[in-house]
Amino acid sequence: MSDSRIIPNLSSWLPRIGLSTLIVCLASGIVLAFYYRPAGDVFRNVEEITTHVPFGWFFRQLHYGAGQLFVILMLLHTLDHFLKRRYARYPLRVWVSLILAVLLCLLTLFTGFILKGDKEAVFAGRIFMNILQTMPAVGIPLSRLFIRSGEDFFFLPYLYHCLFLPLLIIYLIQGHIREWFPDKGFMTAGVVGLFLYAFWIQPDPAIPPGAMVESVKGPWFFLGIQTLLKFLPPLMAGIIIPGLVLMGVFILPLTSGKRRAEDGGGVHLKTDWFRYTILVLIVIYGTLTLKAAIWGI
Repeated sequence: MSDSRIIPNLSSWLPRIGLSTLIVCLASGIVLAFYYRPAGDVFRNVEEITTHVPFGWFFRQLHYGAGQLFVILMLLHTLDHFLKRRYARYPLRVWVSLILAVLLCLLTLFTGFILKGDKEAVFAGRIFMNILQTMPAVGIPLSRLFIRSGEDFFFLPYLYHCLFLPLLIIYLIQGHIREWFPDKGFMTAGVVGLFLYAFWIQPDPAIPPGAMVESVKGPWFFLGIQTLLKFLPPLMAGIIIPGLVLMGVFILPLTSGKRRAEDGGGVHLKTDWFRYTILVLIVIYGTLTLKAAIWGI
């Protein structure tokens, strides 16, 4: 028997462990949703959940760790497909739905970041709202679909985070769920690992909304855009550049040079430079993110 049959490879581990963390994330999120109030003094509400609700600190850290790990594993799973050119196996429609699911996972993390209600959350929410409003014609109406100023600042992110986005993500990856649903071993490893993390790693101290600080950072995956905002207009840094890169990722199956029956035998781009360009842009964004995380923005 070959080694590949004895030792599961990384490509099969990533989605199975990822789905086990998703299950933990959803379960812990349901518990927290009973106590969270997306109105009034949200920061105080979150602090009360952490300190006064029995095991509130544990469920907060469990939910945070599971959500972060799920998204990181899905990004690695996507990168694995990209590096090994597995996107060539997918019809364009299926590939686009999977990439869209990854983007929605990032948006779910972002809305969860806003729901903390602290200084960083308010800062990130306002930047996001301002970036959307820079879009010509549709900017202001579009921003109102995601976040609003005033007393309803946290309400729409709460609806997206707790209801709309999880349901849409599960719908988009339902085929993957059936294919990669974790067995008892992966489920046990995911639960035990996340429980140990939640018990031993303390949450980062929150910054009160009214506190005076020199600099505020957004979530880790937003740091690259936050860095670009120092040098480029919001429309360019937050919409045009990310949009062009994402469009390139969306059409990757068309760059495989293979005519697929599922695509109706359409015209394919046969140039490797397209794939390498996307890879270079991803590396540049990752470098900006690491620089901001380690040395500051």
